[in-house]
Amino acid sequence: MKPSQLFRIPWYAAHRSLRWMAVVLLTVCAGSAIGLGLFGSKPGHFAGAIFMFGVGLLFVWAFFLPTTLLLAIDAWQLRVPAIQRQIVASLLLHAGLGIAVPTLVLGMLGAPVLNTAVVLTLCTAVGLAFALMPRYCAIFFGLMPTLGNTLWHRLHLPGIDDPRFVLLALPLILLSLLLIVIRWRRLLRGGSSRAQGWSSPMVLQYRSGGWGQWSAIGDLRQLQQRPDWLQLAVSLDGVGPTAPRKALRVALGGWYLPQTWRSYARQLGLMIAFVALPLLGVAWLLHWGGQDAQAAVAMRGVLIGSLGMVGGVAGPMICTFSLIWLNRRWQQANAELPLLALLPGLGEPAQARRQVVRAGLGLPLVLHALLALLIGVAMLCWHGHVAMLSFLLLAQLGATTVTVAMLLNLFGGRRLSIWVTGAVLVTSFVLCLSSLLLPAISWGRHPVAGVEPLLLPLVGAWLLLGAGMIWLARRGWRGLMQLPHPFVQS
Repeated sequence: MKPSQLFRIPWYAAHRSLRWMAVVLLTVCAGSAIGLGLFGSKPGHFAGAIFMFGVGLLFVWAFFLPTTLLLAIDAWQLRVPAIQRQIVASLLLHAGLGIAVPTLVLGMLGAPVLNTAVVLTLCTAVGLAFALMPRYCAIFFGLMPTLGNTLWHRLHLPGIDDPRFVLLALPLILLSLLLIVIRWRRLLRGGSSRAQGWSSPMVLQYRSGGWGQWSAIGDLRQLQQRPDWLQLAVSLDGVGPTAPRKALRVALGGWYLPQTWRSYARQLGLMIAFVALPLLGVAWLLHWGGQDAQAAVAMRGVLIGSLGMVGGVAGPMICTFSLIWLNRRWQQANAELPLLALLPGLGEPAQARRQVVRAGLGLPLVLHALLALLIGVAMLCWHGHVAMLSFLLLAQLGATTVTVAMLLNLFGGRRLSIWVTGAVLVTSFVLCLSSLLLPAISWGRHPVAGVEPLLLPLVGAWLLLGAGMIWLARRGWRGLMQLPHPFVQS
């Protein structure tokens, strides 16, 4: 098979949305790495450039390229060994290009060539190993960056641009490669008949479309893979004509379902555990043999960084999940939506509109408000970081306007094209990440020259997006008012 055909194998194996997600993220990371290499302030700018491209490479090898294993499993079951060899050759080709090309580019900019190659090789191996390990291992993989960075500084280990780093990274690379070979062979022979749960490998979850296929969000098959103690416990108490909004939430399904207090407590406890575990590990490492004052400052930085990641990512995701889930009810060509008009207790069309808006916007707005409240409390507690946290609050308010505008246009029958919806969601996501990264880069421990002047245009971009969302929200509201009934779209 020709090299060009080998190169395209992962493109055919992955879902279309995941292809473009990988391309966009890798392009952004590559551009950021080159920008840091050219304009970053010394010292440490090459370390930031290597790390930035390594993040993109890690994502590609964790979520995009491992989909070829699913194709290899099918080929094994069909007894077509030639395809398996071609898949392995394709992965080796992508590994060679993904390591050699950025190493050459960053080396031309002045980065240490050997260190760059070793770091990118490590990111490649760790990303693929992540996809082949059981799902519960994802928790520990998520802790690795924070814990590794803290432990690295606590033990005074060399940085990724230090020549001594190579000797420390080589054993990690060999261990990752050994895990990859063992898990690949075992999964190839075990196939996709293994139990689909937390003990199953991450890569087997990609087949069902839960990663990179937005239409599978909230799918019943995905929810059934949870352990028994994490299954949703639906609360049907009081559902009926006297509680039309609760009845609407039951009809909408998904994460709109009203749950019992115990069910909410379990979901919230799991989220808190995911956040608390890395923080406890970081706190232990910071106080391990260090001064309390330095440990307190470092812990504050970890807390602000964790809050920034949650606030920067959760805002757009709330809008995306709500829009995709409700789009199933309002845009699918079936008789399911008009049947909701028969729910008792909705009242006149005007009352039904209010119930629909409250049921559809209630949960997303509550989540946005909780995140904004959390950021506000952080601003009150850490006065020295108010300027940085204000950008996170601005991002949360901007994401809220996007949620309101998107859902009101959906309810009002003013359907936005896939390109407009995608452009708005991508823009809000980019602005949220910029609100997280640009202030940290401008006012952090090692500020990058030339970034601080971008903060004012960032505020202007948020104001421009907010104005556009207000116009869209008004458009959707007027469309909803003109409908004879919110569940009769034509």
